Amino acid sequence: MRGRYILMLAALLSCVSCLKDDNSYKTPQAAITSFTIGYYNVKFHDMNIHGRDTLVNIREGGIMYPMSIDQVNNRIFNVDSMAYGSDLSGVTTTVYGNGTIGYRYMDDPMVKYLWRSQDSIDFTRKVQFVVQSTDGSFDRVYDVQVNIRKVFPDSLIWSAPDTVGFPVLSGLSSAVRNDSVFCFGTDTLGAPTVSFRSVTGGNWTGANAMAGITGTDWSHRVTVCNGKFYTVSANSLYASSDALNWSQVKSGIKSLIVSVDDYGMLWAVSQDSNLVKSSDMTDWTTVQRVPENFPDSAAYIMTYPLATNASLTRSVIAGLGSDSLSASVWTILTGDTVWTKVDVPADKNLRLPASASLSLIRYDGAVYGLGQGLDGFRQSNDNGITWYLCKSYVEDYSSWNRYMQLPAALKGYTSDFTVTTDKRGYIWIMTDNGCAWRGAITRLINLIK
Repeated sequence: MRGRYILMLAALLSCVSCLKDDNSYKTPQAAITSFTIGYYNVKFHDMNIHGRDTLVNIREGGIMYPMSIDQVNNRIFNVDSMAYGSDLSGVTTTVYGNGTIGYRYMDDPMVKYLWRSQDSIDFTRKVQFVVQSTDGSFDRVYDVQVNIRKVFPDSLIWSAPDTVGFPVLSGLSSAVRNDSVFCFGTDTLGAPTVSFRSVTGGNWTGANAMAGITGTDWSHRVTVCNGKFYTVSANSLYASSDALNWSQVKSGIKSLIVSVDDYGMLWAVSQDSNLVKSSDMTDWTTVQRVPENFPDSAAYIMTYPLATNASLTRSVIAGLGSDSLSASVWTILTGDTVWTKVDVPADKNLRLPASASLSLIRYDGAVYGLGQGLDGFRQSNDNGITWYLCKSYVEDYSSWNRYMQLPAALKGYTSDFTVTTDKRGYIWIMTDNGCAWRGAITRLINLIK
């Protein structure tokens, strides 16, 4: 078949005058004006349900990586490199231009093929596209270079789930202090329990009793502020320096808003329904009455400098409010006196769902939300206004990281979990079946140990 196409190309290139004697349709122009690569597979490694490394294929389209055409130097290339693992050994192309279009492989340059949209072209070999003007007077040769990343810079790579020393707990909460990650919950007897380990290596410490608080009155929400742990039990705020021994520091606290980062300020809801804050847990400031539909449960707060003015900060609180369909998101800027509710988008797909075990993290300059069912990360780049589900495949450019994917064995987990991040670039997800998952974007960390 391919030999026939070669003959067809030769005939077409040498006998264009046989079709019509009228030379008005023949020009000396030869150029490629548009070049797009079709669909192909991307191979990457994942962890299956047994914790073993497995190879997975994801279908991608070349439209996601536009090809540039340098008409001066006769080059066709993609500025944005395709994902590591892209298999371009047999892909179709869509090509537009002036003249008759063909192609050849440089390891066999004497053989030329007449281009057809259904041709499967092997771009693992060096390829040139040749365009002949319709009057047969001019050939133009384009070098085609398809760039593929040598590594996965944006992919979230997960290690096998860690079970050594990690207990089965319910009502999970997690926090990171210095270079250790802590997971809090209640054991099978309902007693407050904590397990921890170094982020750099070693095993979990097993189930350790939390002295000073009781399971029946404990909120199960723990955060870190100025290097200490804080939680609420029996309408009082408790503190600990080691996560094991707890003591009361303030009464009249109804709930705690968990800090995504330890930025030195603790926010809480008082028993008399006020929003209060403190940096030393001694002097407290009442900010305002709790607004309607303010997230009074599963609330997270993150504070970061404005991109346009680093001397100003924005705080965003997100969590579960009275709306059962979507999470409640609020924001405040430096100098503001009250919090402002963020209006939910009209498109329901862009809202943060009000899921059980709703958790937030700040990672790689963006905010991500996870909810029970673990269908995937939802990313917000606009301070909590819109939330995009990080799908592994999109046909066009997107502003969210489509490589932010959960391990296959963890997707769809319907029971309780907790998630946190550390300063070394890891994401930690702990589940109530006694598994601790650890992942990182390879661009942020070179090796998961």
